[in-house]
Amino acid sequence: MGCKVRVEKMLVDVADEECHMRPCFQLGFDKGYFTKGRGYTSYHKKPIPVCMTRHLHGCPENSRCPQCNTVSRLSPGAKCEWCKSGVMIPPQEE
Repeated sequence: MGCKVRVEKMLVDVADEECHMRPCFQLGFDKGYFTKGRGYTSYHKKPIPVCMTRHLHGCPENSRCPQCNTVSRLSPGAKCEWCKSGVMIPPQEE
């Protein structure tokens, strides 16, 4: 589930509309299909602008819901997208 937002005159593939304002956002380009040990096996005709953090590692865990124990990229204080009744809190430190 992703969306596209305009960053520096480009439509960038991100997780949600607020992604480009988070500190984890890193603008990069998906050039094609990469295979470890072989390099790029095929290229896109035009590189696709993406968030490289999300593209390489997935979105970092930003908060969790104490009601349903779901982790999310939402900011603490936001309403839980899953159970709709919980309020997101910062993740517990281990």
